[in-house]
Amino acid sequence: MNKNLIFLNMLIILLFVIMLGSCDNMAGVIVDIPPPSSKELTPFVITRPVFETTGRPYGFNYAGVVFKFLNQNQEAVEKITVSFMLFDQKTQNNPFIGTNKFEIAKWEMIYPDENKEIIISLDKFIHIAPAEPYLIDSFFISEISYVNGGSWQDKNGKYRVRG
Repeated sequence: MNKNLIFLNMLIILLFVIMLGSCDNMAGVIVDIPPPSSKELTPFVITRPVFETTGRPYGFNYAGVVFKFLNQNQEAVEKITVSFMLFDQKTQNNPFIGTNKFEIAKWEMIYPDENKEIIISLDKFIHIAPAEPYLIDSFFISEISYVNGGSWQDKNGKYRVRG
């Protein structure tokens, strides 16, 4: 029985060596994963958004969301629409009397391959300046409008950034 086990192990090793030797650069062993189609790629890269309360000249006085946006499209962007939710840091509940869901459009010229800081003011949505930054969740670019009249949309948040 011991000889049979040794023979079986030798046979398995021999088959493995034969298969490995017949592969051209492992192409027959490693299955190539097809690249995502252009419909699955986003025309941008963003950084994780940050909630700020320090104020930014020409941005906001009391509260805002800041992130970087890299335009990977061949057309210039003229407007970005962002969607997100805000929560209290301590309670993790809705900090507002109304809804904590936001969809805000920002007119901003961003040229192809330009990486630009985007500042979204929340001043007109709050009635009191927050003492501490809110938590941002489900942040995503819901629409991009281009100068040529084209657009890109993600209305359901497929490419959202989680808190």
